[in-house]
Amino acid sequence: MAGTLTAPNFRLSIPAFILLALLSFPSRVLSIGVNYDTLADNLPPPSQVVSFLKSKTYIDRVKIFDCNPDILRSFAGSGISLFVTAPNGDIPSLSRLPGACVWVAANISPFYPATNISLIVVGNEIMASGDRNLIAHLVPAMRSLSAAGFPQIRVSTPHSLGILSASQPPSSGRFRRVYDLTIFAAA
Repeated sequence: MAGTLTAPNFRLSIPAFILLALLSFPSRVLSIGVNYDTLADNLPPPSQVVSFLKSKTYIDRVKIFDCNPDILRSFAGSGISLFVTAPNGDIPSLSRLPGACVWVAANISPFYPATNISLIVVGNEIMASGDRNLIAHLVPAMRSLSAAGFPQIRVSTPHSLGILSASQPPSSGRFRRVYDLTIFAAA
């Protein structure tokens, strides 16, 4: 019979099988994350946001778009994994280890490990910005931040899919020629 799985004395529809398969995964395998932006009016205080996330959602990862100390303090002890963004304008100074060390001392050290900072996100879609200065300093900034004191905190950078020349199917994904040879091959 199409649409069902059968075995002796056992019959399970395909949708029920998929649901059963999803429910059988350990709860730690699945994570849900959100972006937490503060560019709006009448926002609740960070402590109220953290309380809401912990008590009313399954969200266990949050990306913030800056290094707001009030937000960083509010997430302390929450168990929620925080992704902290180093703003675009900081990238040139972060490309040298002394600048990265100063940034980490000011924006990560006072809060870690009480706040579960698991990722430093360097800039936002730098390749799409067309800013040659930021593009040239992006990979060195990532390297400097990786070496600046917390090897357990990963460092990454977000990109738009516009940097890809092919994306479907994912196994055939390729960077545009300018990026693959000039930027990423040099990394």
